[in-house]
Amino acid sequence: MSALRARPDNSLASLSGFAVLSLLGTLVSAAPATAQGCATACRATNVVHATVGTIMRLTVNGSTTVVASPSPAAYAAGQDAVAGPTAIVKSNGRWKLQISAVEPTWDAANAAARTDKPASDLQWSTLPSGQYTSVATTPSDVAEGAATAGTPLPLHYRAQFDQASDAPGSYTLVVKLTLVGA
Repeated sequence: MSALRARPDNSLASLSGFAVLSLLGTLVSAAPATAQGCATACRATNVVHATVGTIMRLTVNGSTTVVASPSPAAYAAGQDAVAGPTAIVKSNGRWKLQISAVEPTWDAANAAARTDKPASDLQWSTLPSGQYTSVATTPSDVAEGAATAGTPLPLHYRAQFDQASDAPGSYTLVVKLTLVGA
């Protein structure tokens, strides 16, 4: 006699097991997302780093061309004082303003003018009646200071003349103002 054995129907049990495993898989994969969420308040910190470099600005008010045209009396006295431009310094740190001549001699504009007139024949000061210093190709310190939103530095020039050497003609000297960090 052949015995037929009845096989239990596990299809419902298999389906239930699959559903439980699927649900567990969902819960397991959702666990990290739940851990990153916040129930009442979330906080995170970060660090912001800013590097502020030295920021300087030099402007020149007034004419960039200064004309010294001595009267006969000034020429005889050997010098002619003229007002120069005003340098305005802005800086977020320590600074130093320097002055120098671009060339060691004045440029003679015509054949009669002296070709070896030294740059030192031009002097500068920050006060009209102050002590004057000769301009050279090596920078000289005009002023220095701390951080400023705008420090005006008026410049005054005095051209020196030598009656025996300075022949009639036009002379030009380029003067350079340089702002550096101190």
